[in-house]
Amino acid sequence: MAVAQARHRTLPIVTAMVKQSRDWLGARQRAQIIAASLGFSAQDQTRIATAVSEIARNAFEYASGGKVEFLADPSGPQSLLVRVSDQGPGIADLDLILSGHYRSQHGLGIGITGSRRLMDEFTVDTRLGEGTTVELRKFLPQNAPRITPDVVARTTEALSRRPADPLEEAQHYNQDLLVTLDELSRVNRELQAASEAKDFFLATVSHELRTPMTSILGWLQMLDVPGLDPATQAEGMKAIRNAARLQARLIEDVLDAARIHTGKLEIELAELDLREVVEAVRGSVQPSVVAKSLVLESTNGGGPIPILGDSTRLQQIAWNLISNAVKFTPKNGTITVCLSADAETATLSVSDTGEGITAELLPHVFERFRQGQHSRRHGGLGLGLAIVRHLVELHGGMISAASDGAGKGACFTVRLPLHR
Repeated sequence: MAVAQARHRTLPIVTAMVKQSRDWLGARQRAQIIAASLGFSAQDQTRIATAVSEIARNAFEYASGGKVEFLADPSGPQSLLVRVSDQGPGIADLDLILSGHYRSQHGLGIGITGSRRLMDEFTVDTRLGEGTTVELRKFLPQNAPRITPDVVARTTEALSRRPADPLEEAQHYNQDLLVTLDELSRVNRELQAASEAKDFFLATVSHELRTPMTSILGWLQMLDVPGLDPATQAEGMKAIRNAARLQARLIEDVLDAARIHTGKLEIELAELDLREVVEAVRGSVQPSVVAKSLVLESTNGGGPIPILGDSTRLQQIAWNLISNAVKFTPKNGTITVCLSADAETATLSVSDTGEGITAELLPHVFERFRQGQHSRRHGGLGLGLAIVRHLVELHGGMISAASDGAGKGACFTVRLPLHR
């Protein structure tokens, strides 16, 4: 496999020779210092240092030494380029190693394939009897400072202060390993929590979809009974309609979540008055408000609130927020829907005197699959607010949630750009 030539003008940072075992530890340390100086995150610093040290170790163990060159590439996108070269016997099984099927007693295959996964670009040029050159490239984060000769000079200065004692280098290496283990532990906890949340979600979907279907099938069976009185027939048809609507909403939430996950949820923008959107939703939830003896207060801003949006999706946003307020507000409670606008922003806020949101749940309230105890008791899939947040962001807006805690109500605020 041929090495890709450097695509841009590079600025040399430092070159280090690998002649003894301590030198590949030194290469790791230099990689960590350089990555930190250029603006890489702590995780990327560890990734770069690990990849460089593995390839440098291979050069020492399989080719009796080599050279490690660190270069900064200031051309877009900015990157750190590390070139490790040796004059060893070459790698006879390179294709097998890169395919992931090669195993050696000393870890050559693992070192190459592992390092390859840690970097953004990874190329190998090897010729039997003539040596091997490995190039590793990692792109800087977008918020990193521009690479200039002054930045390279400061990086070189930082390298001059690194400890030369091999014991200190080993201590730094151990510290890096501890940081990596801590990061792996954190990621593992997050993955486990996500897995548990998804398992719970699948169980919830099964239960929530089964509930309206059970009602539909039960009533259909009852309506087959000869001589059923008209009042019971009307009650049955109403129950079937309500159950079908509920099931349709649940399925649509699942489909929207899938569209968001695949990046296929789109909106169709048109000029409209946000007041009309919210008023239509307010009218649709009024029967539920009356049924629970709730007070629904509203203000509409006193004039048109023009925005550029998708009417159907905006109604979905307002419906989710207002229907949630109805769901979580006990009998005789109050819900307030407030519309306002300033020179640049339209604001919709929905507040209630309901069950509130705990401090633990509040930061995660817009995440998929996340539900509090009260939410589970009231049913639902835990997708509504995650979908709402995505729809708001598609409209160029933002949404926030506030609550003083359990039993103290909640307030959701949507801010959208005004269209003039």
